[in-house]
Amino acid sequence: MNYFNEIVKLDPVNHYLVYTENDLIRLKQKISLTDVLKLEEKLSYLLDEPYYNVMMKPRGLVKKINRHNYVSLATYYHPNPDTQDGLPYIQKDGYANQEGDKYDKDKLRNTAFICYYELLLYYITDKIEYYNDAKKRIITFFIDTKTRMLPNMNHGQMIKGVNQGRGIGIIDFSANFTYPLILISSLFSLNKIEKEFYNQFKKWLSQFLNWLEYSDIALQERDAKNNHGIMYDFLKLVLYRIFNKQKEIKKLVYSFIDQRLMTSFSSNGSMPLELKRTKSKSYSLMAFKAIYDFAHLVDNYDLYNLAWYYRTVSFSMKNSFDFLINHLVTKEEWPYDQIVTFDKATLVPLIVEAKRKFNEYASLNLPSDAVLDDVIIIIGKYYN
Repeated sequence: MNYFNEIVKLDPVNHYLVYTENDLIRLKQKISLTDVLKLEEKLSYLLDEPYYNVMMKPRGLVKKINRHNYVSLATYYHPNPDTQDGLPYIQKDGYANQEGDKYDKDKLRNTAFICYYELLLYYITDKIEYYNDAKKRIITFFIDTKTRMLPNMNHGQMIKGVNQGRGIGIIDFSANFTYPLILISSLFSLNKIEKEFYNQFKKWLSQFLNWLEYSDIALQERDAKNNHGIMYDFLKLVLYRIFNKQKEIKKLVYSFIDQRLMTSFSSNGSMPLELKRTKSKSYSLMAFKAIYDFAHLVDNYDLYNLAWYYRTVSFSMKNSFDFLINHLVTKEEWPYDQIVTFDKATLVPLIVEAKRKFNEYASLNLPSDAVLDDVIIIIGKYYN
């Protein structure tokens, strides 16, 4: 089974956990040999996957755009049935246009997924072949001058007949490659990655961060009010940590409280902008996951308890955990749209974080009826 294509592609962000240095150390100390062997078996195909890169898109697919640029098609936009040439494309929220497979999004997401699990397997097994393969994939996608992606996303999520890219396309990166980036940073701190390769990649990341902070198209994503703005901040945080930008991290934390935590939730803990979507379960999970993953990386600021914050606030992350767990785990009705299959395994990050932070959830079980996959379930058992 190709785990990414058959499972993760439908909902990638909810198949990753954040691993800081201490998280990795605990994982290696706790994980059983039986489960390590299970993971290796289920992910054995990774080493045989192609080395994806942006130059693999067909020549002539996009005109007047350097092929080294990342290009993706707007996920939920389709040919216009009322025009002869199908332009401009029109929106059908929740229904992915398979034409997008020709472009770069799945190449980037596949690379992120493979690198994440290969780096994780490398750390817990000490098998160098996993690291060497992940390194080669990163060099191929980002560093090798023949195949590299230029450090921008100017042409992400383009709508045919309307534009050649949107800030919204940054989520192709922020919802996926942030997780292997965290792993790479953690492994470097644990002396498991050589400095020369790390610095090569950091050069690309530095240019990408500069684009992310100052380009007009990236600032569109910064100002987004839903999961896109949240994921944008999460990506910036991950990059700031890599470059040890402590002043920038502090500023980002304060703006994250004001612009994300204070504005994204209703009083019952739901996220109204995500509930409007046709895949409301998936987007609610993704948006909230980015928030508690952000909180995990800045735990010294304690975003779960804002008593230290200089303003009086009523926000509580506990409300959102309660809302999602009550409706998705303990089987209360979910009265909102979800037009695609919902895999219970995507609840694992939510459950392990709730168990980690709140005693009342200590006995909460990982989903036993997750029939589509169990790789994230195996990892989730050892997160705390």
